[in-house]
Amino acid sequence: MAQDELHDILEDLRSPRKEVRLAALERLHLLLREKEVDDRPIPDLVRAVASDDVVERRLGSWALGKLAQNKVHSTYPLRGLVRLLDDEDEEVRENAAWTLGELTSLGIGEEAAIPPLNELLVDPHPPVRGMAAWTLGRLAERLKMGDPSSVPCLRRLLEDPSLNARKSAIYALERLTAIGVRGGQTGPTS
Repeated sequence: MAQDELHDILEDLRSPRKEVRLAALERLHLLLREKEVDDRPIPDLVRAVASDDVVERRLGSWALGKLAQNKVHSTYPLRGLVRLLDDEDEEVRENAAWTLGELTSLGIGEEAAIPPLNELLVDPHPPVRGMAAWTLGRLAERLKMGDPSSVPCLRRLLEDPSLNARKSAIYALERLTAIGVRGGQTGPTS
């Protein structure tokens, strides 16, 4: 049953009408919550995250993260996700950071994400700051990726008004330390 529904959703994701695509993305979210989706929506989600419409970018970036969280192996649009870290919309930035963090469970990551994630550590929106820190921790823990430039930014986040951002900064700093990354210097990464 879910496969027939997924087929219909995929058809609607390719519609030229924005309202049809948005409704399809909402239906896809329900299937993703039930973990009944394979990698077929990824090309359509790549188009969604590149849309001029903020709602499409929000829904598309969340769906990519949920696919990664559900351990759906595929080729993900890493460069597109890294570009979304600079999106004008805070929810899109948070979703992009979350997706990049979830992809580490699949062994997928890119060092090019570290500088924009560092920039998000001073984002005006606390959930974005927290998610960026969490993702830096996941990159270090799961993929042994880290950069000394993250350490001072994360240390400043230890004084953040947001409890979640502070906890995420602690998590990231512990993971970076574990792989030998320290502020201003790098040790062994094995």
